[in-house]
Amino acid sequence: MALRLQPQTLRHLLMSGTRDLHDALDSAMGEMRGSEDYRHYLRGTYAFRAALEPALDDAGWQVERLLDNLRADLADLGEPVPTAAPAPALHDFAAKAAALYVLEGSALGARLIARRAAALGFDERHGARHLAQQTAAPTRWPAFLDWLEQSAAPPEPATAAARQVFQTALLAYGVEAGV
Repeated sequence: MALRLQPQTLRHLLMSGTRDLHDALDSAMGEMRGSEDYRHYLRGTYAFRAALEPALDDAGWQVERLLDNLRADLADLGEPVPTAAPAPALHDFAAKAAALYVLEGSALGARLIARRAAALGFDERHGARHLAQQTAAPTRWPAFLDWLEQSAAPPEPATAAARQVFQTALLAYGVEAGV
């Protein structure tokens, strides 16, 4: 009996095609051992999302808008609002789907970050509003993955765009693009 292999899903292609950049981003964000690490995370997250959120209005998936809560969190910590990172080119559907993949996937990491932020004294009322918002709907990621698989975004352009989006995130966190 021959073993039939399942075709790789777009999700798996995006994941494997960006693993190196995802790992570099995890390192750039830091371990959140103290308030300064958390401040660095907030500044980078704001700069990254400010570069992407406005460009995704017509992407076909409702973007989780975190910028207002990020501004409030920054204000709680006495931090100025950072400048948006240079936005990647998101001119076609594949690029927008890839950007959404990165943004929606960040909610998975936000669960861990929310626990670390809570240990530092930040919560949904002070300093971590955006994390409370981002982690409030655990069914959002599986629903997004269903949407992504049905979107028929072409894998190669989507993977290239996802790499550009991760590069934007790295720049937002202060890491040079030559990763």
